[in-house]
Amino acid sequence: MRFLFQPRLSILLLLLLFISACDSSSDNQGEVVVTDLVVGTGPSVLQGEMLIVEYVGTFLDGTTFDSTEEKGEPFIFPFGVGRVIKGWDQGLEGMKIGGTRRLEIPSHLAFGKNGQCFSNGECAVPGNTDVIYEVTLLDVFDEILTQDTVVGDGVSAEYGDVMVVNYIGQLTNREGAVFDASSIQGGNFVFTLGSGNVIQGWELGLRGMKVGGTRELTIPPVYAYGAYGSPGTIPSYAILFFTVELVEVIKRPTG
Repeated sequence: MRFLFQPRLSILLLLLLFISACDSSSDNQGEVVVTDLVVGTGPSVLQGEMLIVEYVGTFLDGTTFDSTEEKGEPFIFPFGVGRVIKGWDQGLEGMKIGGTRRLEIPSHLAFGKNGQCFSNGECAVPGNTDVIYEVTLLDVFDEILTQDTVVGDGVSAEYGDVMVVNYIGQLTNREGAVFDASSIQGGNFVFTLGSGNVIQGWELGLRGMKVGGTRELTIPPVYAYGAYGSPGTIPSYAILFFTVELVEVIKRPTG
């Protein structure tokens, strides 16, 4: 990561809430008005980067309809690729880490004529409603997060070694949908660490693991399947969460 902020594993999400109710309004008037309340000192954001932000969303009268404080966790999303409302993708362009930006967003670039409504019929944002967001850019999520839930007491895995593992792969976090598992594939998974036969998040995240251990990996898209995903299994710009148990290490020949 560029800064020291480290998200809790439970918050790594790709919320589609922002775009789930978005639709074009019949009155496509107005543009996003951008005001930098605090100019950041870090690098400017780039398209496709996973941004970690805090935000407050209000109506024009100042009433809050949504916030990360209310949710109790920051929001993570890929910038500039259509995963959030257009007003965000347009209004956050050029923003720097550490900055806070006010976005005044007309309805057609926010939640459109349908508003932001849910299956129970309740609407957080009525249709054709202009909104205001204050967004603070905390960091860019571009580092593999590892956590040893069980520390092994056996041989340590290094590049060139053959690893025999059991694993479960989930989207976003340990509560996310399972997209793959060694049990689904019929048993232990065997690969050579450092050979390039697994995603880079595994190559970097499993080194040093010891036999008998279990490690959790939270892997940003840049170290996984990136902008393309894996058709039918992994969406584009997906954060992946793996639980990996190291069963055996076969050391590479020496000499």
